[in-house]
Amino acid sequence: MNKSSLYKFLTGVSFLIFFSCEEILLEKDISEEIQTLIAPANEAQFFSTGVTFTWESVPDATKYQLQIAKPNFENPMQIVLDTLVTTHRFTQQLPIGDYEWRVRATNSAYNTNYSSRLISIVSDADFQSNTVVLNTPTNNLITKTALQNLTWQPIIGASSYQLQVYDGNNVVISDQTMTATALNYTFLEGSYFWRVRATNGTQQTLYSSHSVLIDTKIPNTPVLSSPATTSTTTNKEVSFQWNRTPISGSAEKDSIYIYTDNALTVIKLKNEASSPFATNLDLGIYYWFVKSFDKAGNESNKSTVFSFTVN
Repeated sequence: MNKSSLYKFLTGVSFLIFFSCEEILLEKDISEEIQTLIAPANEAQFFSTGVTFTWESVPDATKYQLQIAKPNFENPMQIVLDTLVTTHRFTQQLPIGDYEWRVRATNSAYNTNYSSRLISIVSDADFQSNTVVLNTPTNNLITKTALQNLTWQPIIGASSYQLQVYDGNNVVISDQTMTATALNYTFLEGSYFWRVRATNGTQQTLYSSHSVLIDTKIPNTPVLSSPATTSTTTNKEVSFQWNRTPISGSAEKDSIYIYTDNALTVIKLKNEASSPFATNLDLGIYYWFVKSFDKAGNESNKSTVFSFTVN
């Protein structure tokens, strides 16, 4: 390796070390914090196979590592679960047996010590106390994708599941019994909620439900009004105005684009904005247009392009 290559290599390594160390320095040291568990209580016994684990948040933690061992971590026969979550609760199905669960808080540089408790799944006699955990789509999803894969976690001992879909008027539009834990379903435009419950033939769980909004309509194209095309102004604070008729569905917003060339390659400003929008510009010729977007991911055509001069 010649001197020039060696210098570049060492410079790159130093750059990575500097920024890696800087990232660690920016993180708050949480290693002395205590991770407090909420439920289940130590040595709790369950007569259903679904257990919801909850714990308190730790300041400056970004994730929590939850582990479950059978029967314990000192002499584990099996690590049933090892997962990182950002919330403070997690529901897991566990077969009959003895377990130890533990949680620690983490960030990119530090972690707390684990806090742990013991639990036992005695039987599944109380099947109705289980909770069906819905996976996808996530609750309150707003999307332009009509075809959704509805999925949920299986319940130990379940013989079937009842899936229902309701429209925005609370009318059942689909009701089916199935043994699978997934279904591809195509929604029409509008708001819906879907729910699932499990049965073992004699007992039923409560329904778990999620909502979804399907919006496939692109927003209307904005219509520009001021500054008018080919106009001239001596005021460096320029007020931009336009109109757009909103469409029902997900929330809509506008973005303004201002360029300094008619090929629209040199951008001066791009900003989420509502009409009127004011900004200061230097002397020169400018070209601008507006596009609209909605929360579902649809976007309008861009408006006509107006030009104006500040002199």
